[in-house]
Amino acid sequence: MDLNDAPSTSAGNPGDFLQAFQDCGQTADDMVCILVSKVLTATFESAFQARKMARMQHPEYNIEILDSHTSAGALGFVVLETARAAQEGKSLEEVIKVARDMISRVIYLSSVDTLKYMIKIGRAPRGSSGLGDLFQVKPIIGFVDDSGYTEVLARVRGKQKSLEKLVDMVDEYADTSQKIHFMINYSNSFEDGQELKKLVAARYKCEELYLTEYSPVMCSATGPVIGLSFYT
Repeated sequence: MDLNDAPSTSAGNPGDFLQAFQDCGQTADDMVCILVSKVLTATFESAFQARKMARMQHPEYNIEILDSHTSAGALGFVVLETARAAQEGKSLEEVIKVARDMISRVIYLSSVDTLKYMIKIGRAPRGSSGLGDLFQVKPIIGFVDDSGYTEVLARVRGKQKSLEKLVDMVDEYADTSQKIHFMINYSNSFEDGQELKKLVAARYKCEELYLTEYSPVMCSATGPVIGLSFYT
């Protein structure tokens, strides 16, 4: 994908959220809306505006909006575990507690070909200052704390070494004596996703191991990327 031809994106609008709340309201008054890190997008504000509109029309709605402080597969795991808690019949307070606990536990790491795409949209990771677009150097970026900001965590030369580095870094952020939940995301190379999945499965005890494709919105912000999300 040429940087000059990269598509642009916009935040979700309040009308879309309002429709989603109304659709959910057909089966339940209690709702938990978990969103991508609010420092990356204005979508969070759109959700708040929609909640105000929804409450004017439906005072009985109880809508909780949560900042996941992360994105991609890590956000997916937060949503997945929260949905499981709801399906088990837990109360709204219990479901929110599960979501907040997951937010504090999930880790997201990724290897990007270049930081140019993120710099172009004003979302340069912390620690990227002075990091040139060096030949074959793959920045490892991710969400590893509760700040909601991405940061540069490592720099690796070559694609294979970048995949191996992602796997090595699991040791830094997870209790590897336990079974670990993993989600791998790939953009333009399914083969890279398969290779990362193989490396993860060979090294760690996996409770879950998913392989999924990034959304077009994600790729428009990062360019070619492969990511690894996990928690214990």
